[in-house]
Amino acid sequence: MHSGKLITFEGLDGCGKSTQLEKANDWLSEKGFTVQTTREPGGTVIGQQIRNILLNPEHEELQPESELLLYLADRIQHLQESILPEIAAGKIVLCDRFHDSTVAYQGYGRGLDLISIESIVEHCIKPYAPDLTILLNISPETVAARLNRRQEHAEKDRLDSESLSFFTRVAQGFEELSAAEPERFVCLNGEQEIEVIHQEIIDAFQQRLRIT
Repeated sequence: MHSGKLITFEGLDGCGKSTQLEKANDWLSEKGFTVQTTREPGGTVIGQQIRNILLNPEHEELQPESELLLYLADRIQHLQESILPEIAAGKIVLCDRFHDSTVAYQGYGRGLDLISIESIVEHCIKPYAPDLTILLNISPETVAARLNRRQEHAEKDRLDSESLSFFTRVAQGFEELSAAEPERFVCLNGEQEIEVIHQEIIDAFQQRLRIT
C-alpha cells in the first residue's frame, strides 16, 4: 500500500471506535506508514466550531435538517482542506466517523429523507468514498450502559441523551449500509475485548489492503 488511503471507523456511540483508531494508528506507524488521524465533526478549525454547535447540550432547539446540513458542511470542509491533500501526499488517513454516520444517524435515526441532499452528496462526497470502513457493532443496550459510565467522567453532549429506540434505528442503518457494500465494510463485534478487536482490524488491513 504505497498510495494514500482513507480508512474510516464507524459505529454507535460508545462502540470503542476511537480507541481502535488510535491503536491502528500506532500499529501502522510502527510499520513505517505516515498516518494522519482525524474525526468528524471537527477535523478542521472551521469543523471544530461546527462540532461545538452540534454537540452542545444547550442546543435543544437545533432542527434535524439544520443538524444534517451542518454535518455536510463539516465534511466538505474536512475533505477539501485536510483529507484529500493528505491522501495526495501519500498518507493513510484514519477518520473517526464519515458519511456513513450521517446516513445512519440523520437518515435512519432522525428519519430524514436524504433525497434532498442527494446532489451535494453525489458531487462533493461520493467521489471520495473510503477505501475501507471498520464498523464496530454493539447493541443499543450496550450503548446506554457505556454512555452512562462515560458520563460519570465527562460532560454529557447533545447526542448522549438520545433514546434507546433512536440508537436501535441507527444500528439498523449501519447494518443496511454494510450489507450494501461488503467490499468496503469490515464488520466486527465491538463487545469483544479491546485487544481481540485490534487484532481483527490488523487482519483486515493485511487482507483488504495487503499490508504485510
